[in-house]
Amino acid sequence: MKTVDSVKEQQKQLLDRLHNEQLALEQDLHLGILAEIGHHMEKKVQQGIPEEAFDLECPDLDLKASVLQEFILLDEKHRERLVDLEIKHADVISSDTGGWDAKDHYLFQVIVDQYPHDMQNRRMLYIDMLKRQFPKMTRAELVAHEDWCIYYKYYHERRKDIVTDWIRDRRELLNKTKVVFAEACVAIEYEEVKNEFKQKQQEMCQILYQKVKQWREQKTEAMLLEQKLEEQHRQEVLIHMKEEEEKEKKKRRHQKEMVKEYHTKLDESRTRQEESDRKRLDELQKLLAEQAAYDKERVKFREIQFLKKEQERWEKEQQKIVEEEEKEERLETLRQTVRPVVESDPVRVWQDTEAWQAHRTGEEDINIQKPLYDNYGYTSQQVYSDPRLRLEHKLREAGVHNTDYARFMMSKMKPPQEPRRDMESTVFKNT
Repeated sequence: MKTVDSVKEQQKQLLDRLHNEQLALEQDLHLGILAEIGHHMEKKVQQGIPEEAFDLECPDLDLKASVLQEFILLDEKHRERLVDLEIKHADVISSDTGGWDAKDHYLFQVIVDQYPHDMQNRRMLYIDMLKRQFPKMTRAELVAHEDWCIYYKYYHERRKDIVTDWIRDRRELLNKTKVVFAEACVAIEYEEVKNEFKQKQQEMCQILYQKVKQWREQKTEAMLLEQKLEEQHRQEVLIHMKEEEEKEKKKRRHQKEMVKEYHTKLDESRTRQEESDRKRLDELQKLLAEQAAYDKERVKFREIQFLKKEQERWEKEQQKIVEEEEKEERLETLRQTVRPVVESDPVRVWQDTEAWQAHRTGEEDINIQKPLYDNYGYTSQQVYSDPRLRLEHKLREAGVHNTDYARFMMSKMKPPQEPRRDMESTVFKNT
């Protein structure tokens, strides 16, 4: 019983919210917002002869008058079409809501528009929903209002098509008028050059008028054919609706019992689902609370760890700075020990060297047996005294000089004399 009361309360809240939205939309309609939008969307036709056609130059006044008269004839035909359309649908356009209350009519349209046109059994579904929403109305009244909505929509769409055709025909007639007047001007210019072709010019104007007349007849025939096709399409739609209604009557008897069983099972399953959802919600809330407490502890722990790491990093940087300073002091002490001490003697720069003085005086001691170049190298004994070379030679004789063991032994073997500290490279150590 508690579950049923909860469902009823939720349904009541949903209906109240829909009712408030309906009142807001109806208020917008009374303020004229939607009406103003529809008014701007409707195309207006400038009737009569356009000023642009009046300003066109035409040498033949009779031709100009007859062609401009076509605008008036075209307007009269389209006005007749609009009047005929209003006469045929006088009972439809006499009311904006089809005799219904404005609220009921608005709710009727909202329910019908909720179902897409490509949905299967669309009409059966929204008729069923309408019967639930309007329990006091019979099915015949709902179907009658549905027919009124279809005719009302058809009237406005047809009126819009007629207005669009009217604008298009006036634009085409204006373009045709420009062409005709331009051809007439060309013809009169030719007549001014040769007066003997005046009769031909009149015949040409007559031909052009016949073209316009023929175009008007073709347009009239095309409009009649369009009306005929639209009427056939409307009849086909009505026949299709009647067939659907007959199918629905046949299915309604069989589906009525199935719907009752379905609603019964649906209520039972909804009750079970609500109970399971409530239990699951309690479990999730408990798990989320535990997880939130655990996450809070983890965040605090991570903050402490982060501060410790930052402190260690700062201490390492300070230690590195101190080591760099000590290293620079040792290097400076070493530089002072090996830095040469030479007295300042600017005159010595301009004096001759001892070799040049010996060359000038001829006292240079020349040894013919002396090699041309001094050879700075090592003897074989000096080279072979290096233990690394002897180890490599033994490993090569054993055939294991390319193994990992040989490479490891060679890396561990020290030279006979340690290299100087200032000859050691620190490029790769810094990186």
